[in-house]
Amino acid sequence: MTTTPARGGPVARASTGDGDRPPARRTVGLVVNPTAGHGRGREAGLLASQLLTRAGIEVLDVSGASVADAVARARAAALDGLDALVVVGGDGMVHLGVNATVETPTPLAVVATGSGNDFAQVLGLPVHDVTASVAQVVAALERPARAVDAVHVEAVVPGGRPHDPAHGDDAWGGRWYAGVLSLGLDADVNARANTYSWPSGHGRYVRAVFACLAGFSPYGYRLTTDAGTQTFRGTLVAVASSSQIGGGLRIAPDAAVDDGLLDVVYATELSRRGILRLFPRLYRGTHLSHPAVHVVRTTSVVIEASGDGRVPPVAFADGEVVGPVPLRAQVHPGALRVLA
Repeated sequence: MTTTPARGGPVARASTGDGDRPPARRTVGLVVNPTAGHGRGREAGLLASQLLTRAGIEVLDVSGASVADAVARARAAALDGLDALVVVGGDGMVHLGVNATVETPTPLAVVATGSGNDFAQVLGLPVHDVTASVAQVVAALERPARAVDAVHVEAVVPGGRPHDPAHGDDAWGGRWYAGVLSLGLDADVNARANTYSWPSGHGRYVRAVFACLAGFSPYGYRLTTDAGTQTFRGTLVAVASSSQIGGGLRIAPDAAVDDGLLDVVYATELSRRGILRLFPRLYRGTHLSHPAVHVVRTTSVVIEASGDGRVPPVAFADGEVVGPVPLRAQVHPGALRVLA
């Protein structure tokens, strides 16, 4: 992951009236995904950096040699108290930014230039317009950031106990997300869509749906929420803090990013034909009225394989690989601050 931010020289600012001292210059960190938007990310990052600098904002390069390095560098800067961490790219970059800024004093800002941009769309931010995005960031720096929920997901052992090295378990600190955790056909589709270079946006998701249905059979789930435990053979499970995935699929249309709750949307066993009939309704959010689709609102959920059906696929969050079940997701109300 690389970026090409620019540092600008001092610019004239309006007097504060306090001894004619100019106000303190704002400083933001910038992380760019050069592959976002099929390679347009690098150009978008350069333009974003130039526009921020012209607005009198100091731009710091907090990129790294890898995603993990970029998260570490960005989080260290966020803990020091940047005015914002600006990520340029799609939902994968939002995922990086969430993990860098959650529970820090630094708000997250998004310049949405990726293929899906679901989180930006939910927040009402500009999409595929760097100039408008930077203008929004500059304006938002002058007002309080918006507090939204973040979700921590971690591996557990069967029965819901967190992994613990003292018990001989593999150590894993978990990670954060702000959108949707996918653990069914939706995760399989996400993984397949990530291998495609065309078409763009939700078109890749549609193409992946047909590819994944070819050999589909139901998964076996055990879900433990605030309401109790249920076991079923199913098609998908989505643990949503936000409402949208896949470049416009309204998987959890009633989910709100700041209500302190998770919408666990799951579908019980469906035939391939049934899935194809249900899929178009996801774009309208009308699938919730289907008799096989259910929603549980909860503050936490443990997802395990029941043994009755296929083992659920490796989970994705915000379009990024998380890991296999069993997993626990726990919402942390207001843990993330965003410029929106």
